[in-house]
Amino acid sequence: MSNYMPSARAQAITRRTYNRPLTDDIYETWEQSIARVINHQRWLWERAQGDTLKPMQLAELAELQQLMVTRSNLPAGRTLWLGGTELVKRREASMFNCSFMEIRTVHDLVDAFWLLLQGCGVGFKPATGVLSGFVRKMEVVTIRSEKKRGDPRGNKLNVETFDPTTKTWVIRIGDSAESWAKAIGKLVAGKYAAKKLVLDYSEIRAAGEILKGYGWACSGDSSISVAFEKIAGIMNNFAGKLLSKAAVWDIANWLGTTLSSRRSAEIGLIDYGDPEWQTIATRKYKGFMDTQDWYRSQSNNSLIFHEKPTKRQLRDLFDLIIENGGSEPGFVNAKAALKRAPWFRGLNPCAEILLANYGFCNLVETDLYKFKDKSPAELHRALYLISRANYRQTCVNLRDGVLQDAWHQTNEYLRLCGVGLTGIVRRPDLTPYDFRQMRNSAIHGAYSQADELELERPKNVTTIKPSGTLSKIMDTTEGCHRPLGKFIFNNVSFSKHSPVLPRLLDAGYRLWDCPNDPGAVLAVFPEAYPDVQFDKVGNHYLNKESAISQLNRYRMLMREYCDQNVSITISYDPSESKEVVDWLDKNWDENTVATSFLFRADPFKTAQDLGFSYLPQTVVTEKDFREYASKLKPLDLTSEGSVDDQIEVECAGGSCPVR
Repeated sequence: MSNYMPSARAQAITRRTYNRPLTDDIYETWEQSIARVINHQRWLWERAQGDTLKPMQLAELAELQQLMVTRSNLPAGRTLWLGGTELVKRREASMFNCSFMEIRTVHDLVDAFWLLLQGCGVGFKPATGVLSGFVRKMEVVTIRSEKKRGDPRGNKLNVETFDPTTKTWVIRIGDSAESWAKAIGKLVAGKYAAKKLVLDYSEIRAAGEILKGYGWACSGDSSISVAFEKIAGIMNNFAGKLLSKAAVWDIANWLGTTLSSRRSAEIGLIDYGDPEWQTIATRKYKGFMDTQDWYRSQSNNSLIFHEKPTKRQLRDLFDLIIENGGSEPGFVNAKAALKRAPWFRGLNPCAEILLANYGFCNLVETDLYKFKDKSPAELHRALYLISRANYRQTCVNLRDGVLQDAWHQTNEYLRLCGVGLTGIVRRPDLTPYDFRQMRNSAIHGAYSQADELELERPKNVTTIKPSGTLSKIMDTTEGCHRPLGKFIFNNVSFSKHSPVLPRLLDAGYRLWDCPNDPGAVLAVFPEAYPDVQFDKVGNHYLNKESAISQLNRYRMLMREYCDQNVSITISYDPSESKEVVDWLDKNWDENTVATSFLFRADPFKTAQDLGFSYLPQTVVTEKDFREYASKLKPLDLTSEGSVDDQIEVECAGGSCPVR
C-alpha cells in the first residue's frame, strides 16, 4: 500500500477535520499531521519510562508512522486533531473517546460537562438521593454577551454573588472551559433563598472565535445561555425536592447541546424495572426534532438487564422500540458485561467499551482491507504496534484541576485499551480462527508495552467501534457494518469558508447549500463498494442483509475477537422482529452484551418522505454513479492543507454513525 492514493472524499474530509493550521494561511499536510501524532507518542513513551527513547524504540515509532501515513492503522480522531499539541499536556482527558459515570452529585455534573467540553463521549446513569432543586422557585434573568469578534477576552473565572437584601443571586460565567464546567456546579449546588437568579454571560467571547488550544470555533454564549436557562427551569420545577432520574437525564442532555463546532455524544442508561425506566425508554420518539424536547436527541438511551428477560418481555420491548421509531431503547446484558469486565458499571455512547464508574478508554483501529493482499504476518505486526501505541495512551495524568481524582485512580488500575478493526465486511475470506489470532496479537502488543514499562496490564484490549469518519478517510467500510448500497452519493458538510470548496468546484463536484446550517455547504462524493455483497432490486444494488445475519456476525466477533463489545446497530424491517426476539432469547449469554436497532433504510424514499431536510447518503444506480463520476477531474489535496471547524462528528447528536 506504499502507492496508496486516498480518494477525493478521504482527502477532503482529512483536510476539513484533522489538519491543523501552521500559520494563518498554511495548514498541515497528512504527513505532518501524522508526524505530530508520533511526537505525542514519543512524549508519552519517554515520560512513562523516565528516559529518552532508544534506537529500537525510535525505529518502532517510525514503523508505526508509516502504517498511519498509509492509513492502515490510525489512532482516535481526537488524537489526530489534538495529539502533539500543548493543550493535551495540560488536559490529558481530551485524548479519550469514551467515559462513563454515575451522576449522583454536583461534582459528577461538573465532570460530565468538563468531559463534553473536551470532546469526550459521556455515558451516564443518573442516581437519586443527593441532587435537589432550588430552595424555592425564583425568577431567572439572562444577560447575553455583547462581545464582537476581535474584542479582548473576558475574565476567564466565574464570579458568584448573593445580595441578601434584594435576594438576588448572580453567576457571571467566565470565558474558559474550566469556568463553564464549574458554572454548572454553582448553578446546581447553589441553595440560596433567592427571589431572582441572574445568569450573566457578558464575559464570554463572540461566536466564531477560534479557540487557540483546541483549534475549533467557539460557540459563543448562544447555546450555553439556552441550556443553563432550561436547567434553571428544571431546578425551579423541583424546588424543595430531590431531582428525579429523568430530571438529571434532562440536565445531562442540555449540557450536551452547548457546543456548536465540536458536537457532543452521550448515552444514558437505566436499569430495567427501575420505577422510571418506562419514562426514560420513551423519551425519544419519531418526530421529536419538531418538538420542544429536541435536546433529548443528545443521548442514545438503553436499558440494563441484570437478569435475562423473558421472551414475553423481549416481545413487549421490541413492540415499544417499533412504536418509538424503531431505534430505542437499546439492550445491555449486565451479566454478560460483568463476566467480561468485573468492574462494569456502564458504557460509552457507542457502547463498545465496558467501563467502570469514572472510567475512560482511548481507541485505535486497523483497516483489514489494507492487508488483503499482504501476508498475515504484516497484519499481525500492525496490530501489535497499534496496540502498544494504544497502551501508551493510557499513560496519562488525569489530575487536571477539574476532574475528581477517582478518574485518575481508575485509569491507573484498569488501563483499558480499545484496539478495533474496520473494513470487516470487505474481508469475507477471514475465518473465526483468523479473528482469534488477531485478538492474540493485539493483546500481546498491549501486554508487552505494559510489562516493559512495569505498569498494570490492560484489563481489556480489543473492541470494534462504529468508525464513521475514520473509515471514510481510510477508504473502507465502517466497522462491522455493510454500506447502504453498492453505489452511493455521500453528502459531506463543509463550512462556506473552507478553502477546500474552490478545489472541489473546479474538479466538478456538485455543491449545494446545507438546509440545516446557513453557514455550510454540502459536497456530493460518489462512492462504490464493488467487493461487498449486495442484493439487486431493479437497477439498484442494496444492502438487504437480514437482521439475523448481522446478529450472527456480531456474535462471531464477540466470541473470537472482542474483549469488550462490538458496537453494532442492527438494521431491520419490523416484519423481522419475531426472529430477532427468538435470536436474543436463544443467545442471551456471555457473547451478547449490548445491541441497538434501527429500521432498515428505504433507498426509494426521499429525505422529505422520511421527515429530513437531506440524507447523508443516498443509494443510486450504477448508471447515475458512472455518469456523475465520469465528469469529475482528478483531485489531489495531499500537498496542501485546509481546515474547517467541524471536528470528528462521528457521534454527533449523541448518535453512532449508523444510528
